[in-house]
Amino acid sequence: MDYETVMIGKITEKCPACEEYAEKNSTTPPKIAVMACEGACARGEVARRAANMVAHRLAPDGTVRICLGGAFTKDTGQRNLVRRAEKVIAIEGCFINCSSRMMTGVLPDLKPVIIRAYLVYNLDLPFGIDEVPDEMFSVYAHQVATHVVAGFGWGDGGPAAGDTAGTKGGCGPAPSGGCGE
Repeated sequence: MDYETVMIGKITEKCPACEEYAEKNSTTPPKIAVMACEGACARGEVARRAANMVAHRLAPDGTVRICLGGAFTKDTGQRNLVRRAEKVIAIEGCFINCSSRMMTGVLPDLKPVIIRAYLVYNLDLPFGIDEVPDEMFSVYAHQVATHVVAGFGWGDGGPAAGDTAGTKGGCGPAPSGGCGE
């Protein structure tokens, strides 16, 4: 595999809200980390919303939502949540797999479960988010989020803390690292 070298300027500042969230969610047993494509396109918007639904509505007791920017650009609380998670779920907007590729760049041993959102809602969305009605983003994100929750056997209530059983579902782990295009 070819690699790119990225130089990220170090900063000493930390986002207080981000660090407080990370500390609050650094539980034992660790929660399942949920990260997502944060892309500017419509597919990225669906992935972002789906990750928020999983971590904040459908399975809040056993999951933690990762700030991709914070986890990728500095070695603080968000990256620690990923590092110590028993399982990491990456909800990707497309086959480029930005969130999982970014995080394996800073945590080379990371093996996230990759969910390609667009394969769940099965539409070819345009790039621009202004081309998709807001209510449709909610519909597609809900489809992806419920797919993730059902695929991990969490049912309606979400996982209990530390419950990482079940990786069935349409875009779960595969030897190649996720779903095909």
